[in-house]
Amino acid sequence: MSLIPSDYFKPWISMEITRKRKGVIHWVYLALICWYSAASPNLYADDTLTLWIRNFDTAPVDQVIALALEKTEDLYPKTRLIKSPVMEQDVAIDEMLHGSALDLMSAASSIHYDERFLTVQFPILKGLLGKRLCLIRAGEQSRFNSIKTAYDFTQSKLNICQGSHWPDTQILKRNGLPVITSDYYHELFSMLKDSRCDCFLRGAQEITPELEAHSPELTLEKNFVIEYSQPGVVYVRKTNPALATRIELGLLRAMEDGSYNRLLRQILGPSITNLQLDQRHHITINNPAPSKTLKIIDRIRAFDL
Repeated sequence: MSLIPSDYFKPWISMEITRKRKGVIHWVYLALICWYSAASPNLYADDTLTLWIRNFDTAPVDQVIALALEKTEDLYPKTRLIKSPVMEQDVAIDEMLHGSALDLMSAASSIHYDERFLTVQFPILKGLLGKRLCLIRAGEQSRFNSIKTAYDFTQSKLNICQGSHWPDTQILKRNGLPVITSDYYHELFSMLKDSRCDCFLRGAQEITPELEAHSPELTLEKNFVIEYSQPGVVYVRKTNPALATRIELGLLRAMEDGSYNRLLRQILGPSITNLQLDQRHHITINNPAPSKTLKIIDRIRAFDL
């Protein structure tokens, strides 16, 4: 379900935000405010929202959402974002559908999730989720030095470990890459350390804290980055369109006034610089089943690094 008609985004495509388009942004605001007016006045039961905790562990999704909430305090109640209990992604999905412990989650954009939740049509951390780097065992860089293409990877007898329920896993498999899966996030690190797989492929926005947590046993592969169009987005229960509308409006406001880019530079800039993405060999693969959301936002300037 789309919160804003796709026509509202057409002026964003292939250009920077300029003064000429501020009128368009204001029309987006108007559409969102109409959604707010039509929605239930009881946006939340209290002044807190609960975000799936794993987003706090590996990427600063919480800080971006908090910024969106702050940018909309003229229309909505002041609201605090808190951590959920620890849970795996499949449990979080079930909780979003049937439970009450979560109000929102961030995950890779997918057709499956778009059908089950309301999707905030904005790349929460730009395109970083689709820029994937390998965590590997220390001392094994030489096994990866000859990889220049996806085909090289398939011929190398190296295996990628990924989560069973992650949308990225299907993208990798459908591009012919060898993938071994687990239902449990933390087990994937053990699988890599125990040589049950050879590369734990991670998004550029999340790999640095994971590398720090598992050094010196694991290290960063230094030569390539696997790329595909796959943003991380925020998902909200279908029963709370006002919340999804608020976050989308807040992100658009933050994008327009520059605070979104400033925040990402502040919290991610040093780690992204250290990854040296522009000096790596880029292996581009296809997203064979892009979500409707991806089709709308994949050329918005907010998607750029």
